[in-house]
Amino acid sequence: MMTYIDYKDVVPKAVIGLVVLLILLVPIITTNESTLSILILSGIWAIAVMGFTLVLRTGQFSLGQAAFMAIGGYTSAILTAQMGWSFWPAFLLAGLVSGLAAFLVGMVVLRVGGIYFSIITLSLCEVIRIVAQQWESVTRGARGLITAQPNPIPLGFFEINFFSSTVPYFYLTVCLVAFTALVFWRIGESRLGRSFAGVALNPVLAEHQGMYLMKYRVIAFTVAGVFTGLAGSLYAHFLTVLTPTMLGLWQSIQILIMSIVGGIGSLVGGPIIGSILLYTFGSYLTRLDIYGIQQLLFGAVVVLVLLFLPKGTGLVDLWGRFWTKVIWREKEFEMDEAEE
Repeated sequence: MMTYIDYKDVVPKAVIGLVVLLILLVPIITTNESTLSILILSGIWAIAVMGFTLVLRTGQFSLGQAAFMAIGGYTSAILTAQMGWSFWPAFLLAGLVSGLAAFLVGMVVLRVGGIYFSIITLSLCEVIRIVAQQWESVTRGARGLITAQPNPIPLGFFEINFFSSTVPYFYLTVCLVAFTALVFWRIGESRLGRSFAGVALNPVLAEHQGMYLMKYRVIAFTVAGVFTGLAGSLYAHFLTVLTPTMLGLWQSIQILIMSIVGGIGSLVGGPIIGSILLYTFGSYLTRLDIYGIQQLLFGAVVVLVLLFLPKGTGLVDLWGRFWTKVIWREKEFEMDEAEE
């Protein structure tokens, strides 16, 4: 008995697996610190963008996700630089504090919803920046906090040393992105994820069917806050410094743009693609002596995506179109010719 293999499903997954393998081999292929740093920071932003996309999945438009990165970053930085904690407990606590902050803020601001929610989250971003700027006894104000490197991890005859190179940071970021992607993918495929989509699509109908809108909105906002806080902590420790201007309004807009360009219909693929492409191009363009070139690039890419791709889709959706309209159509055409 012959087993039927659906190549339309197997081949794209095999290509994705090959890409993942190449990513894992990047530190072996190249030791360039600049390349590794760009990939690390792209991964950190991808985690924050996934959080934003999850909140957007419930129909709420947050303009303050960078605030939760700042909360996570400052929590971790204060615990390590001011109180002498090691990185790992501070890292985990940063996610919990950011998630708690998101829960408390969500319980208040998610009741208003709509444009008011966007304005309040935008204001929250500025409030966090001003507090960090003025509370010099704790945050050192504009001077910023110098963060500690993660402690070395002994593994028998081998030691993972974060002081020696960026390679350990690279694999730590890959693991965190993979874990975040797994959690968000499971949420998207679960009944909870379908409830999020129902709340966003028709909140009135969802409420009439017995769904408590606030519950689902707060859950999404809190989960996003936890992972965004972890991203903020890793961001602060990788750069070894955290100042109030590093996570402000522009960073929240950057998260929004990465989500739109990657594709808001995808909780995982869209944020990762949007973050890697935009952050990589933006990093290289900032080396040019042109003021505001990164913002100009981001704005131009958003306009192109909105003009030439269907509503709610992004670059991640081109992947499916490529296989269905180019590869498989050509193969079907060749099979038809062979039969004739």
